This record gives sequence, C-alpha cells and structure tokens, in this order.
Amino acid sequence: MASRKTVTRENLVALGAERLAALLIELADDNAEVKRRLRLELAAQSGGDTIAAEISKRLATLRSARSVIDWQKRRDFVRDLDLQRAMIVGRVAQDRADLALDLMWRFMDLAEPVLNRVDDSNGSVGEVFKLACADLGALAAKAKPDPVSLADRVFHAVTGNGYGVFDRVVTLMLPALGDAGAAHLKRRLMQALAERPRRGGERDFEALLLRSALQDLADGQGDVDAYVALIPPEEQRLLHQGTAIGRRLLKAGRAPEALAALEQARPMRRASTTTWDEALFGAVIPVDAGWEDIYIEALEATGQRDEAQRLRWAAFEKRLSVERLRAYLKRLPDFDDMEAEERAMQYALGYRSFSAALWFFAHWPHQRWAAELVLARASEIDGNLYDLLEQAARLIEGQHPLAATLLRRAMIEDTLDGAKSTRYKHAARHLLECRSLAVQIQNFETFETHDAFLACLRVRHGRKVGFWSQIDEGAMTLR
Repeated sequence: MASRKTVTRENLVALGAERLAALLIELADDNAEVKRRLRLELAAQSGGDTIAAEISKRLATLRSARSVIDWQKRRDFVRDLDLQRAMIVGRVAQDRADLALDLMWRFMDLAEPVLNRVDDSNGSVGEVFKLACADLGALAAKAKPDPVSLADRVFHAVTGNGYGVFDRVVTLMLPALGDAGAAHLKRRLMQALAERPRRGGERDFEALLLRSALQDLADGQGDVDAYVALIPPEEQRLLHQGTAIGRRLLKAGRAPEALAALEQARPMRRASTTTWDEALFGAVIPVDAGWEDIYIEALEATGQRDEAQRLRWAAFEKRLSVERLRAYLKRLPDFDDMEAEERAMQYALGYRSFSAALWFFAHWPHQRWAAELVLARASEIDGNLYDLLEQAARLIEGQHPLAATLLRRAMIEDTLDGAKSTRYKHAARHLLECRSLAVQIQNFETFETHDAFLACLRVRHGRKVGFWSQIDEGAMTLR
C-alpha cells in the first residue's frame, strides 16, 4: 500500500474538495498554465458552446502573437498548444462535433504562423499539429459536414501544406468525404495540376503536393492505374517509384505487372567496398531493400520460387541479412535447412568485415559462432563499437567467458588509448567484469591472463588517474 504522503488519486481524494480547491487556486496564482486549464475545465461544465468560446479566444490570441518562442519556452508552449487540441477533442466534441470540427480547422490554421516564430528543432510543435490533423479525420466522420464543402477545405489544406502538417489529410478525410466529396476533390486537384505552368526541369513543389494528394485518393479508392498514371513515364524507372508501383500492383493481385514494373526500376549494381555503416551494422539495410522485398514477393507470386531463393541467399552473402537467411531456410525441406544453416555460419565466420559478422551472430543469435569469431579474429575487434561489443559480450559470457573478455578488453583499450574520459566509468566496469570472468577461464590460450592484462594497462595508462580513481583495486569494486 502506498504511503499516505505519496501523491496518488486516492490520497488526493482523501484531502477533500475544499482543501483541493484551495490548493489549486494557490497554484493557479503563480502558474498561467494551471489557471488556463482550470478555466477550460470550468467552462466545460457549462457545455460545448461555452468551452468552445474559451478555446476560440485562446486560438485568436495564439494567432495574433508575434513574439519568438525560443527553446527555453518551447516546452510550456507545446503543453498549452496540445491542451487546446485535447480539449477540442475531449470536451467540445462530446456535445458539439460540428463546433469541434470548426475549431480544429482553426487550430490547424495556426500551424504556419506558429511554426514561423518557434524554435521547433526537435519537432515537438509540428507533432502536435500532426496529431490535430489525425483528429480532423475523426471529427469530420462524427460531424458529417457537407462533403463538397469539406472537399474544398481539404483542397486548401493540401495546397497550403508548406510545413507538412497536412501530409495525411486526404487519407484521413476519405471516410467523411464519401463518393461525392472525393469526386469533387479529385476534380479540383486535377484542374489545379493541369493549370501548373511547365518549368523546364525545375522542381515544382506545389505540383508535387497536388500529385501526392491525388495518389492518396487513388490509394484510398484502390485504383492502382490512377496512381501509376500520375507518375511520369521517365520517373517510373526510378527505384523508389518502381518499388511503390510494384507494391501496389502486387497487393492488387497483378503479380506479372508488378514484376515488370520492378524490373524496369532494377537498382544499379554497386561496388562491393565495405562502408563504415556496413561495418558497424553488418550490412545495414541498403536503400534498395524495399525493392528487394517486393521483387522477391513478386517472384514467389509468379511461381519463380527457385529464383526467389537464389536472391535470398545472394542477399545474405552480400550483407549478412538475418531476415533473408531466415526466409531462405524456412523454405527448405527438413534436414536441408540444418545443412544450409551450417554453411551460412561458416560463411559469416569469414565475412570481410569482422564487425558485420559479429553483428550477424549477435542478432541470429548464436553464441558458439560468435565466440569462435572473436577468438579467431581478435585482432580485428573495433573497440569503438561499444553498443555492438557490449551486446555480444552479454550474449556469450555465460558459455564463452574468454571471448566475452576479449570484447571487453577491446572497449577498455579503445577508451584509454583515446583518453575518452567520459567513458572511464564504463571502462572501469568492463575491467571488473573481466576480473569476474577470469575465474571461469581455465585456459587463456595465446591471450594474456587477466593479471598480465591489468599489469600492461598500469604500464601504458598508469597516469590516467580519472580511470584508476573509479576502481577500488583492493576490493576490485567501483568506487
């Protein structure tokens, strides 16, 4: 049971209404945010019209404000902004969905003036408006406004979407638009797109907005051909466009056409050099992974299962893809999958990037192979990859303490060699973990014993007091 001093609902209720009211008044005197919330809650007691009037006043104030909101004031401002949004949805909409919808449109109209004067480097203000856009869809479905008038408002939202807060508005509004509203919106969007002047290769942002809205309409209506028709023929050969087309054709049950669209957008072969990201993440997901996903699905759907399997294995060999290998093994007969898995582990053991191979074994996951990799290629361990090495060490330390020790030693040496003082505490912890594991290691093979490693650290880094001060060497514990 919680202490009576703990701030819980039950303990506050026990204070009684009068005492709580006095406390709230006292807090509201020094806190404008609390006072504003209390005013809204009191207005809500009088019904939707009253609270709507209060929110309307606040929206007008926010719209007329001109002062810059810096990062120090942003948090309080975001809370105030989201309070207005939440009150529209949670209070006004209960009795007056029509008023709530109108207020939410007015709220969304604040996006441009607000984002022009706020430091939104972390995106928190924009996120409130994106939530409000989602609310618009739900409120419109509840209020059931005239579909043609609603389509006109959606059109203006699309064409004024400079900050991206209306990116999903067409999709969200489709249920409320109905056939009549969707048809009217489509006509307006098509007309506006046709009237755009040609710019001779110059990027036309407004045309992109119009085309994207029309594509959202096509998706909502399940019209793949309308979606494809909006993409210029020369762009259909681009990787992301071909992938988008292939995905929709496949979903529509048109696998041969999907395969043809994907073939047309086949990614170019890239050099086989290993990038830093590939070394870090072991074949980090490439830009063409989405295309590859759909292409393999299309091969399966057209009966080309052997080719699909070949591509899965090739993807594994190229970047040690856990996902592709699992899918490959899943489709093999019993016992064949065991032999293929053994072959895959051997291949990963000799992969060109040690870090990539370690990432693979940590995510497969496979303790024995991860430990074997570490012991066989210890000189290749990159001690700077703390997250990867920590994860792998935790995975294997129970059964393979020597390999786990080598991973931790690499992190310790990287920290001390680079004099990375902010990591001294972590390096000290790793050293203590190495000592704990040492008693489980019967044979250090060609590697230094723990005492020898510790002595070498003393010789090379004895003057790094910031590190040694973290450790009580007598008790071998962190200070």
